[in-house]
Amino acid sequence: MFAVIRTGGKQYRVTPNAVLKVEKLVAEAGATVTFTDVLALGHSTHLTLGVPTVAGASVTATVIAQDRLDKVIIFKKRRRQNSRRRNGHRQHVTVLRIAGFMQDGQELVAAQADAEPEPAAIDAAENLAVVSGEAPENVAPASAPEPETAPVSTSGPISTEEVADPAAIDAAENLAVVSGEAPENVASSAPAASPTGEPDRPKE
Repeated sequence: MFAVIRTGGKQYRVTPNAVLKVEKLVAEAGATVTFTDVLALGHSTHLTLGVPTVAGASVTATVIAQDRLDKVIIFKKRRRQNSRRRNGHRQHVTVLRIAGFMQDGQELVAAQADAEPEPAAIDAAENLAVVSGEAPENVAPASAPEPETAPVSTSGPISTEEVADPAAIDAAENLAVVSGEAPENVASSAPAASPTGEPDRPKE
């Protein structure tokens, strides 16, 4: 259920136990205020609109505190006149908690006091703890199953590229620096290393 009330020149849509800030009212913290400017009352099945207010309807609220909003800066300047003015303003507001709705002297709905929430449904870990007889905190949360991977067969020959000899790579890079070519262009034409580790020399 909800209601639309008017106070301080503004309209507010309120529900039971809702907290809102309205223009400052003359009331102390803990006092009860009643709004009779009820513009609409909404139920789960129908809506009552006022002309302009709903006859006999009222909304009661409890004052929580008197507060002020965040500061708003008002800055004015006149160009080329060396004129500036900077002011700050914090609007006074009253913090309310909606207590209930009434119509024709009958209470339609009252805000229930803040109570502890009902326990939620037992999750999978707690169900597992109850079944196994262990404490819920001792049961580790179930992890997602690991994806199956195909076994790697090592029975057949494994073909891998032969690693070039470091000496041959150094010789190719030195030749590239001397000839002014890129090392990757000379690497393919570098002399192959002999089994003894020395590059083969061309026959004379």
